[in-house]
Amino acid sequence: MIHTTELLIKLDYEHLKFRKDHYGKEAINEILHKYMIKGISIVQFSNKPIAFCKMVINIPLILNRGNVEENDYEQVERYIKAALSIVYGDKQLFNQHNLSRIDYRFDIEISNENIREIYVELFRKLKKKTAHLKKKIYLTSQYHQCKSLHIIFYDKEQERRDKNEYIEIWERGVMRFEVCVDRNHLKNKKYRKGEPRSLKNYFNKEKYTEYMNNYMLNIFPTGDFYSYPKLEAMIAALDISTRVKLQMKEFVKCVSKGSLDTAAKNYSASTYRKYLKLFNEFGINPITIPPKYKLDYLESLVKKAVL
Repeated sequence: MIHTTELLIKLDYEHLKFRKDHYGKEAINEILHKYMIKGISIVQFSNKPIAFCKMVINIPLILNRGNVEENDYEQVERYIKAALSIVYGDKQLFNQHNLSRIDYRFDIEISNENIREIYVELFRKLKKKTAHLKKKIYLTSQYHQCKSLHIIFYDKEQERRDKNEYIEIWERGVMRFEVCVDRNHLKNKKYRKGEPRSLKNYFNKEKYTEYMNNYMLNIFPTGDFYSYPKLEAMIAALDISTRVKLQMKEFVKCVSKGSLDTAAKNYSASTYRKYLKLFNEFGINPITIPPKYKLDYLESLVKKAVL
């Protein structure tokens, strides 16, 4: 449900004094390591005359498992308070935090590395720009980003390898969808809708569902992937008019020549949306599996991620 979150907390003089009196110039993260606090890093900085700390929190590391549920909140809060108590002598600092980032995520285990690579290639055919989100493509990942929010689809195990980092057991063979909500979005939500910028307010299934559905469904078609011959046969079997069947095939051919952007350039916006909706209704993805892979079918990952 959640991967990483960031909290911003204002510090008072007594908090700075506690740290100096107890640890001198020892680095904060060395202090946390000494007390075996894992999954939390703290950066202290000053915007004179006010001091702050930024906490970056890896929730699966705190829980020592990949699956994060809404009822884990109390345990996570206690752990964060313990870290603040160790460094600044005041666990109640937590109650003053402002949430500055939260990453919602959905993991799908696909043990076959070759299949993971095929999924990455297929998702490269998504539109470059959807609403206010611009696409950036990397070797094993894909970003759709605006100023305050971005969506990522990537091979988590391969990302760890590329960075030469330890692969946690819950990251092995995993394809990950993330919706990363940044500070500006959270501030806007508070200003426009009165949404508290607190971890508790965003640490729930309702918020997870809202962000995964609202943003992923704007980018990813939800249908299963097929080879063109298989897709052609499926369209032929649909209970719709011959004219619509031919139009669907033409749309798929247009996508296969490039990407969804190719289709978007060749159709009006309303017609493009009409066909995407039609394909979604029939559970068929207009992006086809290239012949070189000799596969007729791959299950949609998106329909598992959205609720």
